[in-house]
Amino acid sequence: AQSQAITVHGKVTIVRYDERHYHCSGTPADCVLYGLGGEALPIIPDVVVSGINYGYNASTDILYSGTVGAAREAALRGFPSIAISARSNRETGVYPFEETAKFLADNLEWMVPLCSSEVILNINVPPQPNGEWRLGMVGHLEYFDYVEKSSTKNKTSYDVSSSKIGLAYGNANTLSAIGEEVTLSLTNLVPPELKKGDPQADYLLLNQGYISVTPIVVEPVVHQGVAKVLNQRLKKVSGNG
Repeated sequence: AQSQAITVHGKVTIVRYDERHYHCSGTPADCVLYGLGGEALPIIPDVVVSGINYGYNASTDILYSGTVGAAREAALRGFPSIAISARSNRETGVYPFEETAKFLADNLEWMVPLCSSEVILNINVPPQPNGEWRLGMVGHLEYFDYVEKSSTKNKTSYDVSSSKIGLAYGNANTLSAIGEEVTLSLTNLVPPELKKGDPQADYLLLNQGYISVTPIVVEPVVHQGVAKVLNQRLKKVSGNG
């Protein structure tokens, strides 16, 4: 869940293990930013394939996905890019990596021309693909993650006599004591569900055994309806001035 985070402060290390294998100490997007932008790789790729990721990056997963983030970073730098992910069988824990790689290899030639600085392809493969693919739309997933909390009783004393910071949220009875260390973590025991039953949503297609292929716009989209209201408001303000 690195999204398109990049390392701005600090250093990133890239290690070359052999002719085609490298390791980047940074985020997925750093692999592109430093690997290609920093000329750490000796070649210019024809296409950037981000993945195969362990687990889906479908529907609103793409907002958090480092796999999609790396593909988007590559597209912004002018490279045709594809993000690809696969989910394991919940009973066996086995990922369909072989089927996923074969699907991409068999279809790469016609897919690459569809990719540009404006569009990336996001591919997701179910645990037991039925051998067919479908155009998937981005759905809205509802997540059931549970936040686990633990704290330590070791406290640090602070001189807050001159502090002017108020309690912006909650009250003193529900907040942690000053200096108390609180550890939070996410537990995901229940799979997400679609909020709306769009028959073309990629997540629904994956549950039906289809491989999902989704064209995603690289740059954020401006909401035209709200932009129109803002323009009207601006004209009104300018007219009053």
